[in-house]
Amino acid sequence: MTKSLALGAILGGLTAFIWSFISWDVLPWHERTLQSFQDEDAVGRVIMEHTASSGVYLYPAGPTEEGMTKEQKKAAEAASMEKMTKGPVVFATIRREGFKSYARGIVIQFLTQVLAAFLLTWLVLKTGGSSYGGRVVFLTVVGLAAGVIVELPNWNWWGFSNNYTAVAITDCALTWLIAGLVIAKVAKPQTA
Repeated sequence: MTKSLALGAILGGLTAFIWSFISWDVLPWHERTLQSFQDEDAVGRVIMEHTASSGVYLYPAGPTEEGMTKEQKKAAEAASMEKMTKGPVVFATIRREGFKSYARGIVIQFLTQVLAAFLLTWLVLKTGGSSYGGRVVFLTVVGLAAGVIVELPNWNWWGFSNNYTAVAITDCALTWLIAGLVIAKVAKPQTA
């Protein structure tokens, strides 16, 4: 089991990593789902002028409760909800310092894929007696479920576009279908 777990993690993670590179850097489908600002430099200046640190930002931000009376909090929540209803609504990750090291991001991505492949290999080894095809389908469905679990709430609450959401979910399922072909080959559950 340990050998299967290690092989599934490394080979499955490598396969997922290679597919992710193809999906993001070779195929145009992710790029086509992203919008650009009309004046990126102006937006960049506004972001730098109006953010104190890197992090996740929401506009309109909800009220801070510190020091508010119950009535003040209720009025602030109503004002925030009115702004959200009228728009715009922005849910953004701001990295004020930039990427700094693209290589570091690549290494972290690879390690993330290996960790995911390790967990999925462990799951496959617990399925007991599934055929190769059954294991591949299982991993594909897990990938699809992960995409749905992560992407549909973002689509619902933050307005991620239909195209972006569909591509992200499809890519997640494809990643674990393709990596699943490898993981299912090396991870053969023992039957009782």
